[in-house]
Amino acid sequence: MTRRPKKYEKRRYKDNRDWVKTNEQYVVRGTFYLDFGFSENWDTELAQMNEGKHGGQYKFPDSFIKWQAVWHQWVDYRGLEGISRSLEKLGVIPYSEDYSTAWYRIHGYVPSIKLPQYKELNIATDGTGCKRSGYMQFKYGTKRTRGKYVMVVITVDTKRKKLLKVDVHIEGEATRNPRSG
Repeated sequence: MTRRPKKYEKRRYKDNRDWVKTNEQYVVRGTFYLDFGFSENWDTELAQMNEGKHGGQYKFPDSFIKWQAVWHQWVDYRGLEGISRSLEKLGVIPYSEDYSTAWYRIHGYVPSIKLPQYKELNIATDGTGCKRSGYMQFKYGTKRTRGKYVMVVITVDTKRKKLLKVDVHIEGEATRNPRSG
């Protein structure tokens, strides 16, 4: 029986990680902090919102709705109702919010974007592309004849070293910006 050539032998990976340390890193990566600042000025914010308002009064301040809008990125409206009930039980908020209230307030919420107020703004943009079939051929040795590029364009403020925008699209499927003409 012949031996397989050395380049085809299976490589054995030896795991030298310290699993106590690695596990702790995974736990910390899943940790996030909740800001309950909306509960500090609950009554005063509601009084300002309801001042001169005719009809039904607001029961939940805008700061709480904004907080829930952020959570809505990961949790559906029923989940937000559950979070609201839990916050009521903990005594963070005076009463909980139902599904329909959350939907109406969050659904109509338009976030405001603060644009930089710099007199000088130094911006640099760079883009690159990777053909999926080229990657598959490099990684797995498969031969593909056609493939589209995955394009990544990064825009940064070079003076302040801040990331401004990352645009990712597939070749030929980019949406046209209506403001760009």
